[in-house]
Amino acid sequence: MQGAVNYRRWVFEQIAAHLGPRVIEVGAGIGNYTDFLLDRELVGCVDVHEPALRRLRERFAPAKQVVVVRADVAAPAFRRLARFRCDTAVCLNVLEHVEDDEVALSNIRAALCRPGKLLLMVPAVPAVMGTVDRALGHYRRYTRSRLERLLTARGYTIDALWWFNVAGLAGWLWNNRIARMAHESPAQVQAYDRFVVPWVSRLERVVPPPVGLSLVCVASTN
Repeated sequence: MQGAVNYRRWVFEQIAAHLGPRVIEVGAGIGNYTDFLLDRELVGCVDVHEPALRRLRERFAPAKQVVVVRADVAAPAFRRLARFRCDTAVCLNVLEHVEDDEVALSNIRAALCRPGKLLLMVPAVPAVMGTVDRALGHYRRYTRSRLERLLTARGYTIDALWWFNVAGLAGWLWNNRIARMAHESPAQVQAYDRFVVPWVSRLERVVPPPVGLSLVCVASTN
């Protein structure tokens, strides 16, 4: 997704207004969204994969407010990130990669100051789950009701929850369930980013979609 500039900007627009000054970025990867967070007081980039951590350290070495930490969101040690006194956790397309998502959400809550915010995006609509999801290491796609139950059971208060990227559903259904592709197509990603995202992002600002490829959630910890 590094080259999908329009899409990444659109995703970030969903959560930008809810960011606090001190942020934990859960599953930061190679920093595709970290670029948008550099105006924060502190950004704790957290990942479990060493190649990604090395890339993060190299890429953001000049940014003194960025701290790169190796931590597994499903492990008890993740709670030690509370030492950074962060008020916001950003978790974009990460929770579906974690086998025990309940433990992960509990650990994120424990790592945040009170009150704090979880800004979450997850893949939605289990009916389109298929080969590309499995190739990407997804354990699941979420329904709205399952996500609501999961968050409230782990002690979060849901402030807002909405569908995102309705146009992506058709392509995902085709790739996953009909063509049964073994991986994402870079050419498709670039074409979607260039030709579809500009108009569908404008449309969804005016008319919230009744369903979408993803769910976005703002949840509070009190």
